[in-house]
Amino acid sequence: MTDKRQGLKPSKKFYNFKWLNFARGGRIPAFALLAAALFLQISDPQFLSSFRDRIFDVYQQSHPREAQFPRPVVVIDIDENSLLNLGQWPWPRSYLAKLVENTTKSGAAVIGFDMLFAESDRLSPNEMSQNIVGLPPLVQRQLSTLPSFDGIFAEAIENSRVVLGISVSPESVGANNLGLDRIPSFALLGQDPKPFLRNYPALIGNIDKLDDAASGRGMISLDQDFDGIVRRIPLANRIGDKIIPSLALDMLRVATGRNVIIQTNENGIVGFKVAGTLVPTDTRGRIWLKYAQYDPTLYISALDVINGTVDEELLAGKLVLVGTSATGLKDLRASPLTSNLPGVEMHLQLLENIWSQSYLFRPDFIAIFEWTGTLMTGLSLIILVPLAGARATLGLLVFISVTAIGSSAYFFVYNSVLIDVSYTLFISILVYITMVYANYRGTEQERTRIRTAFAHYLSPELVKRLSASPDSLVLGGEEREMTFMFCDVREFTVISEGYKHDPQGLTHLINRFLTPMTSEILKHNGTIDKYMGDSIMAFWNAPLENDQHRKDAADAALQMIVRLAALNAELREEAERENRAFKALRVGIGLNTGVCIVGNLGSEQRFDYSVLGDPVNLASRLEGQTKEYGFSIILGESTATAIPDYAMIELDLIAVKGKQEAVKIFGLLGNEEHAKRTQFIEAKEAIETFLSLYFSKNWDEALNKLNFIESMNPRLEKFVTLYRDRIRTFTVTPPPTDWDGVFRATRK
Repeated sequence: MTDKRQGLKPSKKFYNFKWLNFARGGRIPAFALLAAALFLQISDPQFLSSFRDRIFDVYQQSHPREAQFPRPVVVIDIDENSLLNLGQWPWPRSYLAKLVENTTKSGAAVIGFDMLFAESDRLSPNEMSQNIVGLPPLVQRQLSTLPSFDGIFAEAIENSRVVLGISVSPESVGANNLGLDRIPSFALLGQDPKPFLRNYPALIGNIDKLDDAASGRGMISLDQDFDGIVRRIPLANRIGDKIIPSLALDMLRVATGRNVIIQTNENGIVGFKVAGTLVPTDTRGRIWLKYAQYDPTLYISALDVINGTVDEELLAGKLVLVGTSATGLKDLRASPLTSNLPGVEMHLQLLENIWSQSYLFRPDFIAIFEWTGTLMTGLSLIILVPLAGARATLGLLVFISVTAIGSSAYFFVYNSVLIDVSYTLFISILVYITMVYANYRGTEQERTRIRTAFAHYLSPELVKRLSASPDSLVLGGEEREMTFMFCDVREFTVISEGYKHDPQGLTHLINRFLTPMTSEILKHNGTIDKYMGDSIMAFWNAPLENDQHRKDAADAALQMIVRLAALNAELREEAERENRAFKALRVGIGLNTGVCIVGNLGSEQRFDYSVLGDPVNLASRLEGQTKEYGFSIILGESTATAIPDYAMIELDLIAVKGKQEAVKIFGLLGNEEHAKRTQFIEAKEAIETFLSLYFSKNWDEALNKLNFIESMNPRLEKFVTLYRDRIRTFTVTPPPTDWDGVFRATRK
């Protein structure tokens, strides 16, 4: 027989349950965060690429390029000393002609000028003859016959291998396009590179006389990033259909005597081949500079070269750049390593990068690799955090971080490859925090539900303490001075008889009574220990310490009497509306202070946060004495001494049932304000006088004083009756001669 259950499919409810279970632990917001981060990584906005560039700067700062010796490039520097001795810039171009002649004579491989000569030399004699107003005709003719400085400079350029600087211009206005037609063509290998090169509308070139004499011309324009740092330099740009080489690239072409080949594929430019060696670039023809530390020894003062005092070995066989480090000429740039570098330093670094083939690489597939890393790391955390917990996955996150940072550092140091792991790690940390926060929030919500539930059984402060420190849920206790309260309804049996056919009504009545009483205890920082039918046991100074626990307990007791009066007024109105008998609720409250054991008491299977000690028992006995003395609140001496300004009256020296030691007890009637009332002061003085007569066995005077007290305040009737009966007993049976005045109670 075939088991039909084999053909059963899981119900839709089962799948919904699995989905809901999987979605817990913050996975949904973490998924949303990861999706947004992945989209942002693909779109790669400016702020993100700028942040990535800053990370790559840190790579270079921690491990700059080690320069190879001998260095292939030197700079003839128009420095402050040259300007001081030869005059302000621009110099007569006859000076530059001398510079080129002496550099060529020293055996330089090629000379590149990191500057423009877009106008004729105004200091040339023929230019001066036209520019000086009022010059005598004879002098004018003599000046015009002198050789042109531009001609002298052009002759020196023609007799050397010189590459002049040109600049691409983002605007046609002000551009001259001089020498554009003299720029040699590139050989092409692959597709047309022009669509991948940045297009400029115009060129600023050098005057024809100089440009025609030069062996080459190259861009001195530098692309600064958003923060002003030069990180990438294009080896070529274009103006229309004309490809413009960089200064460094054309210097290498002139130095090697070989044409430059541009290699491309369907994605863009692969690189530039110089003398058979491929210089790899990004798809837009830019090269990432790998900077070495700035070396001022590579800079030779132009003054020394012009004067012919420089050591020829410093220039022999070198790629020579002519630039300036003088602050006043404002050709200062920033690199990842140093700010305020001479602009010519970037061309020096580029030439050394190409010459030593020590480039930085960032292939296009690296971005896909980084995106995949973000995806996989984020998904791993989303899946594992709710399953393995925050601590275990934190270890995983640390492992991933160390591995990623170590790998990217390895590839940079040994392969010069730029891999950015910072974004992946940042998103991973955000996903982890999101997951942990969601779990924490879920735990807090669960804790809140537990706290709300247990607050119906325990003091809110105790619940808060237990929820914050579950470790305290162990057996054991500590010694602490505390104040204890017992509160009980008087004649509750009689009240219960009125509800013998309505037990629900009796329960409702008890709840109405316990609610305001409990409210006042908790409001005054007390802890409910337990309810015993119509009785309440509470204590102060635990679980939280409270320096004014005696005062708080007394205030709570007084307010409980006030709230009880309000409840009785409501009950009276209800009884009158329902036309039934009314019996007011009356309570007795006993307060006592002493040292006891407080903590988790019970068995290994179950325990309560409660108290043990003799002061607790005394508080219970004092509550029982309230019906004997006619006072709603009776305090032990240890409690009364802490609130001397309250309205209290000494009642007796009593040894409660079950105890041999006697204590003074006090009736509490009110707070400090009540203690200032004339009626209370008179009653207190009368009772103090009575007790003095009573303890001295002056029975007749004591009885007279009792009569006075009864006439003064009928509410003291029980107190008067109690002592009147005692005195009458003592009159018949006098106490022993060594009587200490202690009354030994026979009832609780």
